[in-house]
Amino acid sequence: MNTLEIFIQIFGALGSIVTIMLGVPQLIRLLKTKKAENINYYSFWIFHVGIIVWIIYGVFTPNENGWYIFLANLFCSFIYAFTMFYLYYYNKNISKKQLGYAVLAIVLSELLVISLFGVFLVLVHQKINLQMFYPVEPKTNVYIGKIAVFDKTKSLIIGLITPACTTLAFTPQLIKGFKTKNFKGLSPWMPFLFIINNTWWILFFSLSIVRAKQIGTESELATLNALIGALIWQIVSTIVYTAQFSLILSYEIKTKKQNIQNQVITS
Repeated sequence: MNTLEIFIQIFGALGSIVTIMLGVPQLIRLLKTKKAENINYYSFWIFHVGIIVWIIYGVFTPNENGWYIFLANLFCSFIYAFTMFYLYYYNKNISKKQLGYAVLAIVLSELLVISLFGVFLVLVHQKINLQMFYPVEPKTNVYIGKIAVFDKTKSLIIGLITPACTTLAFTPQLIKGFKTKNFKGLSPWMPFLFIINNTWWILFFSLSIVRAKQIGTESELATLNALIGALIWQIVSTIVYTAQFSLILSYEIKTKKQNIQNQVITS
């Protein structure tokens, strides 16, 4: 394993760890306050779908280091499923019928994730037997694996669409904050983790692009445009979530100061 591979592995591992934790701050906030106020459910569902699309990307895009993306989003989806459940459970305006529909949708989405895990196990079997997740014929560089993978065009499309789901997911929540002038509801540490997460994935995708060019096989070059698309979206995501983190944190600090002043006045 050369130096480039080592750093790809390191940044992929760091990105994976943070990705798994993305839903944790909001989950902790919900369990602590037992309130789901000022929440835009479109944002959370878009992000939930985005995680699943990332899992699909990690399985069917023939990148030998794509397993980081798959496993990170796999565990993230399990944790985020609980976050989604409590968003409905602690909302007093949600009826039992709406809660039931939400639970059904969450369960069905997680069953899809589990089925994709089954596909991943086939890739692991290929890795054990052929030393590659996506094996190619040495002489022709033609893919010979059992799992169908995205070709160059599909890799490009999925590489552009996939990051857009998670990058723009909380834009409706941000818009709602501007309209109501109330950024309460979303934990500021959630977008903060996104910023840290994006940093590691930017480094991961940048080095993966270099690696794909160096190897030059048909399967690796097929992922090149997808990797570039993913990199661009990660940069955009960093900008979006930096703005969101700043606005939420500023609002919470301002609110706390006002509460302290009100307590001093009343005392």
